[in-house]
Formats: sequence, structure tokens, C-alpha cells
Amino acid sequence: MLKSWYGLALLVAVAPLMGTAQAASNWHEDLNEARAEAQKLNRPMLLHFGAEWCVPCQKMERTVLNQKAVLQQFGTTIVGVKIDVDDHPDLVRRFGVSKFPTDLYIEPTGELLMESQGMHPMDEYISMMHRAGSRYADLLASRKAKTDMPIATVPGDGKGENELASQGPKATPVMDGYCPVTLWKHRRWTKGSQQFTTDYKGQQFTFVSEEALEDFQQDPERYVPRFLGCDPVIVWDTDRAVPGKTAFGAFYDDELYLFVSDANRKTFKSNPDKYIRTRVVLRSEQIERSVQ
Repeated sequence: MLKSWYGLALLVAVAPLMGTAQAASNWHEDLNEARAEAQKLNRPMLLHFGAEWCVPCQKMERTVLNQKAVLQQFGTTIVGVKIDVDDHPDLVRRFGVSKFPTDLYIEPTGELLMESQGMHPMDEYISMMHRAGSRYADLLASRKAKTDMPIATVPGDGKGENELASQGPKATPVMDGYCPVTLWKHRRWTKGSQQFTTDYKGQQFTFVSEEALEDFQQDPERYVPRFLGCDPVIVWDTDRAVPGKTAFGAFYDDELYLFVSDANRKTFKSNPDKYIRTRVVLRSEQIERSVQ
């Protein structure tokens, strides 16, 4: 989760503003209705979590959420629903939201595309809506391409089994086979052993010992590199998932990031909040593979 310096909710008394101009907006207030529309239109959903006592939430309510330029995105780019955290504590728990305001961009099926916290100006907010729409369209295209993959009949045991014409390469350990637990605990790059391996989110990790493997399995997110090991600068700038290199790794707030170059590492270091404030959810199949 992102840190508290993003101007998140302050517990102070303010005049209720949640829902202002609802009649003129295209925000939904019911999640099920929003989901039905998203499924009908085949568009991603924007879940905005806010509260009447939350100062940044109310600022967004006044200056961003009900502006014409934002409302014009609904039905074409995205389907939006406002969730008052006091009225819907069940949804807060369900989606694991702990800071406000929070915006979740999800598929109609409920899978997370992007997550962002804190106050956003209108142009930035609209940009994120478009980005979520583009990411969802790219995912749909990728899935269709996989279903359209040709099937070839290959020699088998005489029964004519069908197999995919193209088989994926053998999994290569993430982090060049270095043990993520040793790195996190001791800041030391130590190669793991094929004797101690596990898969997490479609990626393979190796460890120096059974103990290190067990530590990882208890809390994988503590040890894995952010963005599935992809360069966060490239993810932000181009929406491409390009694997970073261990030679250009760096810790920020006890979380590991990998970069393709020292230049990108320095770019990230100059303004890390820019690249991690909005969390883009990647999947292992989106990672670009280099040809060796």
C-alpha cells in the first residue's frame, strides 16, 4: 500500500458533500447496477471510495468527480460507481481498501486493473480513466489472440492427441535465480538452488535453503520485486511490461524495484511517487520476453 504522505483522509468535521450533483452525473451508487452496465457495454469499472469526513475526498467531489469532462467518460471509456465507506463497510473489507480516497479500476468480472490513492487533479484523473480503458482493451485483445491460436495434430501414442502448435519456453527463474529472501533480509545477492523453488503469480523463484523458501511462502509480497520485476518507469511511460535487470535493482520503502538501465533507476529515484502512486496490475503473460 502507498504511504500516508499522499494527503489521504483526515478525521475532521466538514459539511456533507458526498453525492452532490448526483442527479446530473453518470456515477452509479449501486455496485450491482454498475457491474451490469459494465458487462453490457464491455467496459472496465471505476470504483471510487470516499467519505463525508474525508477532506481530500470532498475536494475531489467539488473539483473533479462531477466535472463535465469527467462525466463524459462514462459509458464510453468506463463505468463509474461512488462508494461511501461509511454506508458500505462490507465493500471496503471486500476490496481491501484502507485509505481514502481510493480508486480501483476493475474488469466487469472483478479482476483488478489499476489502483490509485489520494487526491488527483482532473486532467490526471481523466488520463487514468483512459489508461484503464486501454489496458482493458489490450487484455481483451490478448485473450482473443490466445483463443485464436491454431491447434496442430502431433504424433502421439496413436490416438491423435491435439496439442497447441506453439509451446511456451521453460520457465526461467525471476531475478536471475537470486534468492529474494536473502536479498530482502541481508541486501545480498545470493544465487538460489533448483532444489528449493516455488511459483508465485506465474513466476518461478529459487532460494538458498528450505528455511528461506518457507519464509517466502508465509509472505510472498514482502520479498517479490514490484511490478513483477518489470521496470516501473517503462510501465508508467509506455504501459509495456519490460523485465528489469538485477544489475540495476534498488530498494525503496523496503520494496524491490528492477530497472533496465541506470538511467531509469535515477529517473525513478528523482520522483518515486510518480511511478508508484498509481499501481498498475500486471500479469505474467504480459511480460515481454527477449529472444536469447
